[in-house]
Amino acid sequence: MIGLNSIAEAGIGESASVLWTGRSGRRYLMEREREAGVAMTPTRLYALEDNGVIGWAGTAEDLIGDHRAREKFRRLSASGASMLSLAAPSDPLAVMTLVWDLEGSRRALGRAA
Repeated sequence: MIGLNSIAEAGIGESASVLWTGRSGRRYLMEREREAGVAMTPTRLYALEDNGVIGWAGTAEDLIGDHRAREKFRRLSASGASMLSLAAPSDPLAVMTLVWDLEGSRRALGRAA
């Protein structure tokens, strides 16, 4: 297991994992997803990051059932936002809380995991 202060690199100087700070101050270890051919699964929570800020966070189910989430996701994807993910909680309330904590938050500067 990789510690939160370890550095793991994948490819050209870009971290495979990113340490992200939520609005609450809680830190999350998120994985970068390769944009081409990402197959979203129900066990993961996804986020789109643009210029160091998460503009959308949610699950694959959110994209199916919520037209506003789908529109926001499409707009950010079209603008070249990077996709991140982490394991989704099994409790729907915990998922909503996590989405709230991540949307609008900024990357923990100077740290990668």
